[in-house]
Amino acid sequence: MNNHYRFSLYAIVALLLLGLSGCKDKNRLVEPHDGPAHILLKETEHNFGTLDGSVSVLSHEFQLINDGSEPLVINDIENFCHCTHVEYPKEPIRPGHGVTLTFYLNVDDLSSGYFIRDVIVHTNAGNARIQVKGERL
Repeated sequence: MNNHYRFSLYAIVALLLLGLSGCKDKNRLVEPHDGPAHILLKETEHNFGTLDGSVSVLSHEFQLINDGSEPLVINDIENFCHCTHVEYPKEPIRPGHGVTLTFYLNVDDLSSGYFIRDVIVHTNAGNARIQVKGERL
């Protein structure tokens, strides 16, 4: 094999490898593992602390990531109190990608004292609980 042919072959292989590495999804938050969709929550609870009544509605964002290799679908979010509401995207979450769940808490609906409010996220990969807590004066 002459040097010119060998150089051309190496150049083609290098270009192919560069092209394939350029196909990586740069918007991925994690590298998905093999297997079905899987829920990864960066945080499962948030403490609002002591609330003095100056704010009527509080919110906190929870990040949910699909670290499985199949799409993750949020089927429903179950609220146990009319004082809570969660907004979330309805489209499937691609492997390695995430979405923001925005948890809203209507403080006016809470009585004084310590509180804990949960919601359950129902998905095709099982359920996950997220929680907010604090104390209302």
